[in-house]
Amino acid sequence: MQYLVYAIIVFVLLAIITYVIAFLSVFKSIFRRPKYKVCNSKEVPIYFKQIFKVGISELEELGFKACCYVQVESVIEIYPPTLVEILLYNQALKSYAKVGIRYPVEPVNLFDIEFYTFFQDGSLLVTMNGKADGLIGEMPNFTVQDAYTGETLVQWQLHQEGIEKLNTTKSAIGLAPDKFAVALEKHGNNYLDYLFKAGKLRLVGERKYSPTLQVAWKVAKKLINSKNKVSQILTHRSNAAKTNPTIRVDIPVELEVKCFKRMESQNQGLVDGKFRAWMLLVSFGLFLVSYIHMFELHNLAIFVLVIMLHEAGHVIAMKLCGYHDTSMLFLPFLGAVATAKEKYDTTLAQNVWVLLAGPLPGLILGIVLALIPSNQSDLFWIKDSAWMLIGLNLINLLPIYPLDGGKIANLLVFSRFAYSDVLFKMFGLLVLGCLSIFQPVLIIFVILTAFSIPSSFRAAKANSKLQRLLKKSKPSNSDNLVNHIFIFLKQFGYNNQPITSKNFIVKDIIRRYNESQGKWITRVSLIILYCCSLIGGFTGSLYAIAPNTINLLSEIPYILENPRQHRERFLSKQKQEIQKATATLQKNPNDVNTYIKRAKAFKTLRDNKGALEDYNQIVRLQPLKAQHRITRAFLNSQLGNIKAEMQDYDYLLKHNYQPQIIYAKRAEARTKLRDYKGAISDYSQVIKLKPQNSWNYINRGYARIHLKDYNGALTDANKAIQLQPQEYSAYALRSQVYTELGNSTAANTDKQKAIALEKAWEETRQD
Repeated sequence: MQYLVYAIIVFVLLAIITYVIAFLSVFKSIFRRPKYKVCNSKEVPIYFKQIFKVGISELEELGFKACCYVQVESVIEIYPPTLVEILLYNQALKSYAKVGIRYPVEPVNLFDIEFYTFFQDGSLLVTMNGKADGLIGEMPNFTVQDAYTGETLVQWQLHQEGIEKLNTTKSAIGLAPDKFAVALEKHGNNYLDYLFKAGKLRLVGERKYSPTLQVAWKVAKKLINSKNKVSQILTHRSNAAKTNPTIRVDIPVELEVKCFKRMESQNQGLVDGKFRAWMLLVSFGLFLVSYIHMFELHNLAIFVLVIMLHEAGHVIAMKLCGYHDTSMLFLPFLGAVATAKEKYDTTLAQNVWVLLAGPLPGLILGIVLALIPSNQSDLFWIKDSAWMLIGLNLINLLPIYPLDGGKIANLLVFSRFAYSDVLFKMFGLLVLGCLSIFQPVLIIFVILTAFSIPSSFRAAKANSKLQRLLKKSKPSNSDNLVNHIFIFLKQFGYNNQPITSKNFIVKDIIRRYNESQGKWITRVSLIILYCCSLIGGFTGSLYAIAPNTINLLSEIPYILENPRQHRERFLSKQKQEIQKATATLQKNPNDVNTYIKRAKAFKTLRDNKGALEDYNQIVRLQPLKAQHRITRAFLNSQLGNIKAEMQDYDYLLKHNYQPQIIYAKRAEARTKLRDYKGAISDYSQVIKLKPQNSWNYINRGYARIHLKDYNGALTDANKAIQLQPQEYSAYALRSQVYTELGNSTAANTDKQKAIALEKAWEETRQD
């Protein structure tokens, strides 16, 4: 029963830590005035442009067109201070898609896509994905939706539904990118002002804010409760990536480095001195409560002082070695731990001295106290203190992981090789597991250590491969070292590791690299020092208390691919995927997922004919899935098979699937076939469903011109101009109508207007 209780205690402690970290992350967040600036594409790094091509391809299929890049200073102050994102515009729905990088970066869920639509009354509709629970409060004229989905199409459909609801009372407006950026910045400022006036933010600097205590706690709870929804998005996309490899993005090294620095920046300053003091007091109180039933009062006092002396040794050594934000934290049922801000540039000697500084002073003091004659009754506490000092510190010095002695032994000998590292730690678990039979509280150490072994093993394996390469490359500084590590990790196939695991590996490799810079004589000297401390501790303790008792390293050439080589390798990989899928389909011709996978590869290689053949099979196997028919219709359109394209649209309309989109698609197809009456009929249906979309009137107007219905075309042109006065295509349509009607003056006026508006639009896009 005790083992179950301690196991429950571990999970409760982990849950508490999770809530505390989430709370601190929110409470310590610094809110600032956001800034959005349309930037020139020349200012955007090449690797950003390459990955954004992947991110916008799906949006282009939804009717969006890339407009420009935007430099963003987000509302939350975090590294890097300026982000680069890309804007895409959907003219049909007057909506923008803002695509940025989702941090922490995940290959299957790299892009943070948000849809924006402004309305005539100044209100804004935003549809995000997996972030709404992190927002603070609500604001008038600001509607936020969250799809919590693994599919961009579903998120876009939710945004369309939101537009439909709002269109019943107000109309959407189209904005040029620079005006959109200004409007977005204004909404961000209004949002901060609203939260500050509502008492949900507190002023912490000039035009800087942080959440209040109550708000931070509420948001932290929402974030933790939404973890399952967010993880489901990642799971969905990971599963989809198994059959559709294009979902998984090859993340550039530069972006991985930026993400690593961002996560490190988030962790810095999370706990300040005031909070550390409170944590020390609270943990000390809980520690006393957990042990008060095990000791008499004077023994409890001695036990606490021994623990404090031990951890004080670690803290002092840390300070001497340049650690910052050093402190001490008591752990109920366990003991205490010395804490500090992470430091990766410590040498092997410094790490060993920090570990020895805990048990060694207490052990020496215990031996000295044990040698004091104890024939006086008022000195009974000296022997009790000696026993406890020697017992706790000598045990802690034993080469059993995760005790200090075990960490030293692992650091000096076993951690150099992955398998010796994990075997040594498992040996420590076995010893603690056996001891827990007599002291059940040790099961807590067993559980916590067991959780850390898999990640430690991965890090040790990566380190075995990378250390020799790092020594050859000789990084000049810490930034260069981090960059080299990510390059080598990519070469050794660590791309699919979760970002938290990869960052743990990187930090571990940095630490090991700095430790490895010492000379062999230093390592040997430290081994001798540890052995002397251990043997001397045993000998001195026995004399004082009872005087009558006596991995494989592999070298892979360094390859730094340029973009051309990367593309060639990527295309070669797609061809291999096609060959692999073809072999699979020969064995199982009804494997729909393999058809989808091969079709995606064909599309990547721009082999639309091959992709179409596969989608014919996909539709045969899954005839009820509308998205398959939409994709097949798109492929038929690309290949000029307009009649086949229309057959899929007919099927979709028969089943009433997104009629506002499909009618427009079929109208375009009918126009290509010169079936202008049919096109007009379809555009009329779209207008019934979407009466505020100016483009439907423009397209119908051109179809009417072909039928010489000039009055009808003029009516459509006027309506389009009424809905969107800055739409140059509407003036171009009306100019053509006036030309046909013989009104050359009006035709020239509209033509000049169209040219001016188009020029302004092009200049905006270039900026």
